[in-house]
Amino acid sequence: MGICSDIMNDFVLQEIKRIWSSYDGWTITPKKKGSGYDTLVVLERSNNGHKEITKALVLFKKEVTLDMLDDLTRPEPVFDGSRPRYDYAVIVPGNADTSALPKDLKVFVMKSFAFEGKELIWLKKPVRKADEPAKKAG
Repeated sequence: MGICSDIMNDFVLQEIKRIWSSYDGWTITPKKKGSGYDTLVVLERSNNGHKEITKALVLFKKEVTLDMLDDLTRPEPVFDGSRPRYDYAVIVPGNADTSALPKDLKVFVMKSFAFEGKELIWLKKPVRKADEPAKKAG
């Protein structure tokens, strides 16, 4: 089961890199949360002389509640004397219930995982159909 968490987190890390690109200066530091698949990701960059820190909480839960956000809103220590600008986000599978979260919190939906009923499923990319060979006239 341990390898599944790595694969699941790898897929989500790809999605995080699409939102917060290293091309835009973001560095990504994942921090494991407990024994499940949930992960707190700290993203940092310098922008116009300011340090920006975004904390993204990746949850693989069907229902997301306020008490799950404790680690998200705890400030990261800064050792360079700057006063960073903080932003927060939650990343959840498709069809997860986020109705208990504050309306101003950014919520991103995973493209790789979703809930189908109570079950978490992996959303595979659709198979491309190869062009059918042209039929010979005859």
